[in-house]
Amino acid sequence: MPTVRVDDLRTLGEAIFRAAGATPENAAGVTASLVGANLAGHDSHGVLRIPSCIEEIKQGGLKPAATPTVTHETPATAVVDGGATFGQLGARLTATLAAEKAKALGLGAATAFGCAHTGRIGEWAETGTQEGFITFAAAAGEHGPFQTVPFGGRERALGTNPFAWAIPHASGAPPILLDYATSAVARGKLLVARDAGKAVPEGWIIDRDGQPTTDVGDFFAGGALLPFAGHKGYAMSVIVEMLAAGLSGGQRTPPGEHDSCLFVACFAPSAFGPADDFAASVERIANRLAEQPPAVGFEMVLLPGEPETHSRREREHDGVPLADATWDAIMRVARELDVTHPAIA
Repeated sequence: MPTVRVDDLRTLGEAIFRAAGATPENAAGVTASLVGANLAGHDSHGVLRIPSCIEEIKQGGLKPAATPTVTHETPATAVVDGGATFGQLGARLTATLAAEKAKALGLGAATAFGCAHTGRIGEWAETGTQEGFITFAAAAGEHGPFQTVPFGGRERALGTNPFAWAIPHASGAPPILLDYATSAVARGKLLVARDAGKAVPEGWIIDRDGQPTTDVGDFFAGGALLPFAGHKGYAMSVIVEMLAAGLSGGQRTPPGEHDSCLFVACFAPSAFGPADDFAASVERIANRLAEQPPAVGFEMVLLPGEPETHSRREREHDGVPLADATWDAIMRVARELDVTHPAIA
């Protein structure tokens, strides 16, 4: 398993995307999000996705030089057309617009449609907290491909439909972050397990006959993801899709085209009362939890978002570990595009 320096991973990713037709700005934007996901420890949304992005470009579905545009706007809201380019670009514009609206009014929201995969959903919630806002983000696809069974069902009918909440913490500290899929696991984590040749935990997937399995190959052979926490995850998935796909107007995207949708809402604590009171409340709660004695087998009680913070600190220093199969796939794409880089052996 190679470990790649962060700077090498960034420059290599940007070079690959530029060679595939992306503008320098688009290449830098999507690479920043992919490497950022690896740094946060979410390898399922990291550079593992470079080969699939390049394949989509080759097939004509992903437009590497396109630019997301705003199609509708009010003082409090906005709608973004992702333009079938890298979904992270449309998502970044959506999150930025939601924050801009909240700056003016205390509350702001934006949606996006027509995006490719929008990446790690927590990134777009974190974007709002950089401006001091409580931020909610949710993503779903209008037409699929569906990968998750509804509670009580046995065939795919929902996406992984992730959502995130982020709350600003002390000045300069990372936000309190909730970030997960409403399926038992993100599909990308199955790709990571497949590349690593590992089984997955019970409760993640079923096979094509609807039977529980830990063989990740069963998912790719027609199986499906389960919702997390049974009926609770299923219900949350339904709400996420209605918010992201419904509010964005994703139904206007024809089947077969990129149709990932996003909803981002920002709330200024000062719109409800003194901002200092809210910050003090966050600190009291965070300190109470952090001061709890750890259970057997644990070193400490972590706040939501702290695992990502620890991962960033470690990987920025030591580099990003990648499965052999993941690195080999990136290398094949680089060589096909005649990309040269010192990181390529």
